[in-house]
Amino acid sequence: MRNAKTMSSISTRAAGMATLIAVLVIMVASQQAKANSDMAKKTGQPCTKCHTAPPALNDYGKKYKDSLKK
Repeated sequence: MRNAKTMSSISTRAAGMATLIAVLVIMVASQQAKANSDMAKKTGQPCTKCHTAPPALNDYGKKYKDSLKK
């Protein structure tokens, strides 16, 4: 039978492994932001025209993105 110290050690390792797996899943599943300096070169506008806190778009950036879908 396992004692409390061994059970605690197993729980700590399991929590560490779960955290590692979660980080790896997030890294693999996350997408790279699609905004880049090429858009700024293409439009002649600074990145801040569409972004106030990259990668989030401001109102102007949302309207511009919507116009590209049409």
